[in-house]
Amino acid sequence: MHWKYALYCGRFQPPHQGHLNSVKYGLKLAEKVLIGIRDTPITLKNPLTVDERIEAWRRLLVSEGLWDRVVVKKIPDFGKETPLPKEDKVVLKGHPLLDWAREVECIFGISPEEAVFIGNKPSMVLAFNLLGYIVVPGHRNVHRLIEVSASELRKMILSKNEKWASLLPKPVADYLKEIDIYSRLKSLEGTDEISTG
Repeated sequence: MHWKYALYCGRFQPPHQGHLNSVKYGLKLAEKVLIGIRDTPITLKNPLTVDERIEAWRRLLVSEGLWDRVVVKKIPDFGKETPLPKEDKVVLKGHPLLDWAREVECIFGISPEEAVFIGNKPSMVLAFNLLGYIVVPGHRNVHRLIEVSASELRKMILSKNEKWASLLPKPVADYLKEIDIYSRLKSLEGTDEISTG
C-alpha cells in the first residue's frame, strides 16, 4: 500500500544517518515524509533549538536531493513523565499522549486514511496507533544503524575527540561546527532546562 504521507517525529538532537535512513524508508512508503521536530527545552541532552534542527535537516536533505519531498515542522513536546495508559479505553477518553498526537495531526493536516506513522518510541507509537494510524518501525532500529548514541556523541564533542564528526552525515557535522557545538555543550554542562526554542 502506498500512502500520501509518512509521519516521522522525534527530537533529532542532531539528525543522524539512522534518521536519514528512516526518511528514505518513508519515501518508499509515501509520496512525502512529514518530519515533526519536538520542541524540547534547551538542556545538555537537547542542545539544539528547533530552528537549528530544522536547518540541520534542510542541509542534510538538500545534499541528498530529497528536500522537495519532505516537510519539516515544529511540534510540541510531551512530558517524559507522561505515563503510558494501562488500557486503550483510558487513552481514548483524553490521555495527554493522545491529545499530543491529535495536535501533531492538526499541525500537519493529516488523517489515518492518508498517512502512516514511522517510529519506535512506545509513547508515540501507542498514541498514533490509537488514533487509527498504521505504525511502521523506524528504519534505524530495524537495521541497527546507530553506531553511537547521542550521549556518546556529546561526550566525544566535550572531550574534543574529533572522531565525532565522522559519525554524522557531513552536512550535519559541518553545521554543528559552524554553530560551535562544543561551546554550546560546554555552556550547558551541569544545567537544567533553561529555555525553549
